[in-house]
Amino acid sequence: MFDLSCGLRLRAFRPPPASDLDDILSMYNNVHLAPFISESFPVPQGQKVKDTMKNAIETNAEMFCMVETIPKAAQQDPQAETNSENLPEFVGVTALFTHGDRGHRHSGFAIGLMPKFWGKGYGTEITKFIMEHAFVQLNMHRISLQVYEGNERAIALYEKVGNAQGTMGEWEVDGHNQYGDSGRGVEGVTEALRVNEDDIEVLEVPDQWYT
Repeated sequence: MFDLSCGLRLRAFRPPPASDLDDILSMYNNVHLAPFISESFPVPQGQKVKDTMKNAIETNAEMFCMVETIPKAAQQDPQAETNSENLPEFVGVTALFTHGDRGHRHSGFAIGLMPKFWGKGYGTEITKFIMEHAFVQLNMHRISLQVYEGNERAIALYEKVGNAQGTMGEWEVDGHNQYGDSGRGVEGVTEALRVNEDDIEVLEVPDQWYT
């Protein structure tokens, strides 16, 4: 697991009987979040989403992390977390998914946080950490991501993180709407993060990611 200085923990996915799939399903059933993490219309979801996500995590994820809070008591005393009053709270998920041939070291980045935790800077801290970890520790050469139309918060985040490091490629807009004119637009914005020798020198300085 990875503990971030902002008070969040990134840990491995736990399959059933653990409640991780239920937490993930709650994201798809949140009316404020669902339009930004799925191409489907925001309607109540059930077991099918849980099965799909479990399969994707087990077969296509280079790294999949559940994001949760680190209780304040646990930060001071790790044993305190065993107390039911100090249990971590589910925040969201972040992942790197296989993108094409693994030999090309190209992954797709994903992040989703429950609305309760928006506006706290958590998305920025998680994204910075995952980018550094992917390029430096996992030896990735390229990270891509897709943003659904209207998700201005996410676009601003990716621009902020990428532009600060000078590793962003150009925004590439995919204009398509699989639901037709009357359906919800799913115009995608795909961003490529490329790394070269100069970028690696920057990425190896942790302070560059947390200023």
